[in-house]
Amino acid sequence: MTTVRPDEPIDQLDLRILAAVRDLWSAADPPPADLVDRIRGAVALAGAFLGSPTVAVCRQRTGSDDVGRITFDSDALTISLSVGVNLDGTVRMDGRLSPPGSHDIELRTDDQRLCTRSDVHGRFTINGLRHGPAHLTVSATDVSLTTPSITL
Repeated sequence: MTTVRPDEPIDQLDLRILAAVRDLWSAADPPPADLVDRIRGAVALAGAFLGSPTVAVCRQRTGSDDVGRITFDSDALTISLSVGVNLDGTVRMDGRLSPPGSHDIELRTDDQRLCTRSDVHGRFTINGLRHGPAHLTVSATDVSLTTPSITL
């Protein structure tokens, strides 16, 4: 019997075993032939209509507050965010949209999907977030913008 040591590097036997497992799954449950086209279509529907937004990031420390400011700018919509840490360790995100208006906002993380709506001035707040990667989608009547991933 072979002793498994997780701190040892992967060797040729490991690579052969992994290749055999890949081949078994490829034969038993192959990916659809049009998978790449489906993914591209889903990305386009999720907000790639506007192309990639320009991103500006800065961090500001004032007193005991540590606030990150992020701006996503596209031809049709600008999203300005202030991201800070609450006393309980969760994250608060305050945002403003330009041009202003009441729009649907969705924030997605690895394990959360939170929805809110901006007020008529384009302001919104999402509070109690956990740290980790996230992205926002802002949906207006004729425009949708999904931000690149940010780390909260």
